[in-house]
Amino acid sequence: MSSSRFAPIDALRGLAALLVVWLHVTEVFMQLPVPPAGAWLYEAAAAVDTGRIGVVLFFAISGFVIPSSLPATAPGAATGALRVFVVRRFWRLFPVYWVSLAGAALMAWWLHAPLPWAALAANVTMLQGWWGVPDALGLYWSLRLELVFYLLCAGLFYVGVLRKPGALAAAILACAAVVLGAVVFKAWLAPGTVWPEGWAFLPLYSLFIATMFWGALFRCWHDQRTSGTGLPFARWVQVLFCLFPLGMGLGPLCVPLLLHWVPSAPAAPLWKMLIAQALGVGLFVGLALYWRQPSRLWLWLGTISYSLYLFHPLVFYPLFVAVRDGYWPALAHAPLPVYLLLSLLGSVALAAAVYYGVEQPAMRLGLRRSGR
Repeated sequence: MSSSRFAPIDALRGLAALLVVWLHVTEVFMQLPVPPAGAWLYEAAAAVDTGRIGVVLFFAISGFVIPSSLPATAPGAATGALRVFVVRRFWRLFPVYWVSLAGAALMAWWLHAPLPWAALAANVTMLQGWWGVPDALGLYWSLRLELVFYLLCAGLFYVGVLRKPGALAAAILACAAVVLGAVVFKAWLAPGTVWPEGWAFLPLYSLFIATMFWGALFRCWHDQRTSGTGLPFARWVQVLFCLFPLGMGLGPLCVPLLLHWVPSAPAAPLWKMLIAQALGVGLFVGLALYWRQPSRLWLWLGTISYSLYLFHPLVFYPLFVAVRDGYWPALAHAPLPVYLLLSLLGSVALAAAVYYGVEQPAMRLGLRRSGR
């Protein structure tokens, strides 16, 4: 394992993916004509929104890892380091994503709802949401935020402030300003207008990007704590760093208000969003610090977590359709834990096959193409 990573963070990836799978699978199977027994499994996941907790974990992990993957360079050498970063990130994200997109297109065709060619072409870029084109799989939205974070990190790296705690704290405050500014604008300056969905979700996305920058700030603190070589934190940075996990500022209070101004947005109770955000950051802090020796299983699940995240809908949804439409009579009245177990086992098996067959070779190719 490279020096830029450590075991609890790798294991946390696996936990994040499983939390997302838990909610997605149980939520869908509760839509069977006769809801299965064991509804408590869904109710527990929905009560705290394990899917959002998993996403918050993923974003905090990205913040912890990505800025530190850009090496400290001499003045004038940033361009070369950025080229290596872009090449490696491309081969890390896109080949597996394209395979999952092909799977999503096949699943849509099987369900007699084929994706239009224009929508499929837009999805190839991973930026389709910014153009108003629906995601082929709903979870693709989080990948766009990853790209935005990479772009912001590249800009901060180029000007030489990516590893400065003050700059990271300022980025968090800038994201909070977007959230608060949107609430003020909507509540007092334009209360009667209906926002386009893309604009209304911008504050929510800003909150998640703030989570990534907080993860980067956590990395600075962690390195200072463990080696004594990190940059010292100014007093105001320490205060922000400590307050963010307690409630992530006013973001969780404001975002639900903004979502209620979007007709197509699902109702999100304030307490539910607040708990999910707090649990996600709290889990990250607690396990990153005190999960001393994760088992090999957790580390392996973390290794395949990207594929597990992308491909689990291609397992559980066809299973759901097969059960719903009577193609698998033996499972017609199975309890919800059985559906979750089958979906999880199938998703892990498919994710492992994709990891070893596509993801790992693509990462190796990225290393060769980067010339490092």
